[in-house]
Amino acid sequence: MKIPAPLALPKWAWHYRTLTHLHAGLLAARREHAAETRLPHERGGADAVDFTEGELELRDLRAELAHEESALTEVEVALRRLRDGRYGICEDTGARIPAARLRALPWTRFTRAAAERREGAPR
Repeated sequence: MKIPAPLALPKWAWHYRTLTHLHAGLLAARREHAAETRLPHERGGADAVDFTEGELELRDLRAELAHEESALTEVEVALRRLRDGRYGICEDTGARIPAARLRALPWTRFTRAAAERREGAPR
């Protein structure tokens, strides 16, 4: 995703800087971890314990990569909301998200109450 140009609204300057910093860090981590998953995996010559450890490390790395992809998506969507003027507004209720919550979770799309309702809802 192309990161939008700095915003004219000083109200969101900290959030924009924080999100772009997170975005850059997540992109770098994704590149590094994706490259590590493509490294050849020793199949011959290693004993069963080494092989199993290698398989577990690869599984953990893939799980971390999936988590980073999810976080990257959330940050990109938050940057898009900033650009579109929808940042800081709960996607469920339309209410303003409190400043303290946005400082703690600058990518959040929901007020705390809405997030808790969503987490408690049956899937």
